[in-house]
Amino acid sequence: MARDYALAQLERHAPVGTWIVDDTGYPKKGRHSMGVARQYCGEVGTQENCQIAIKISAANAVMSVPCAHRLYLPRQWALDPVRRRKVGVPEDVVFQSKWQIALDQLRAILADDLCLHIVKGLLAMT
Repeated sequence: MARDYALAQLERHAPVGTWIVDDTGYPKKGRHSMGVARQYCGEVGTQENCQIAIKISAANAVMSVPCAHRLYLPRQWALDPVRRRKVGVPEDVVFQSKWQIALDQLRAILADDLCLHIVKGLLAMT
């Protein structure tokens, strides 16, 4: 798995000391890509059309490596069957807040037997 390779390279420099939970915005011009909505986008520092991904990275004093990444589906998308069907959102995908997605990712990391360290959250809580 790519994550395992990247973690091994990270730990050659120093042991993992922190897991960083973050949401990353990807500005978008249109509104038709999955999950695009007018929401706070850290990349531009204001409300804009963007996609948001929740990610967890392992970090040490030298570098960080992303270990989990999931697109956030805003409530208006989750509740719009026509829009979902157009872009192929699976039926079993339901609305989850950003912190709920992060908790699922942390649980998956633990299930993969990765050692969990201090968790630093940088999420905008929505």
